[in-house]
Amino acid sequence: MAHRLLGKTGLRVSEIGLGAAQIGNPDVPESRVERVLNTALDAGISFIDTAAMYGESEARIGKYISQRKDEFILATKCGDYVTKRDGKRELVKDYTREGILKTVDESRKRLRMDVIDIVQFHGLPGSEDDEKVAFEALFEAREKGWTRFVGVSQDGRAGAEAAERWPLDTQEFTYNILFQEADTVLMPTLKRQRMGAIIKRPISNAVWERAERPDGSFMGAPWDRAQQFPLKELAGDIPLPEFALRFTLSHPDVCTAIVGSTNPDHIRANAVVSDGRPLPDDVVARAKAAFTERFES
Repeated sequence: MAHRLLGKTGLRVSEIGLGAAQIGNPDVPESRVERVLNTALDAGISFIDTAAMYGESEARIGKYISQRKDEFILATKCGDYVTKRDGKRELVKDYTREGILKTVDESRKRLRMDVIDIVQFHGLPGSEDDEKVAFEALFEAREKGWTRFVGVSQDGRAGAEAAERWPLDTQEFTYNILFQEADTVLMPTLKRQRMGAIIKRPISNAVWERAERPDGSFMGAPWDRAQQFPLKELAGDIPLPEFALRFTLSHPDVCTAIVGSTNPDHIRANAVVSDGRPLPDDVVARAKAAFTERFES
């Protein structure tokens, strides 16, 4: 597994990380979660991304691999969390000082970590929130020693503006072969600020494997793009998930690309892509040209 420097943090992380949202689903058996987490570490994956709102994810990480903490860097998120009301799970957004500090402290307990490596906002404070108070609370968590580094998870120009306005260490955002906008909208700003670039959805959830358009924009929008994009032509003999992941990793400013799964075999297959064989420059150039022609012209 190749490792890359995570911006100005000084941390070295595996270029392929584990997205731990799916293991937070209470319907996924505990035995499978334990296998997935330990398989990831055994495969050399040393970066794990989770969040307070990812169901049982933090608690399961704490339960099954906290004893292996010296083998991985962990990032979690605050600003929203899940609570139970009348027996039902409910998403709560809370960017107050009290809410942020409470969420981070509870994450520490669930993760069984006195100090979390990275805490990021899960988005940005809303129009009714006091942005200054929210960011000061995030920095206060760092001053308390509850986290080593702080950042945000935010796409687009709003993410670039936050990176310019606040002294952040990392940013998590979407970048993949079907959504390349961050290459011009966001990454130049992060490079200037020397921030670590954490990529979510690096293979766009492999939407091209679905025969019919998924409901909603989260999966539907990338499916629409996949129908217009010459993925198979560009990939040649390379399986599409591997090709997409190699494309994302070909960007020199990408620090780590996080892929989620509850299948240990998929975890191992993802890790194998980190083999020191980037896509040829001409293939990357053609993929970028195809994107520009279809979605930016």
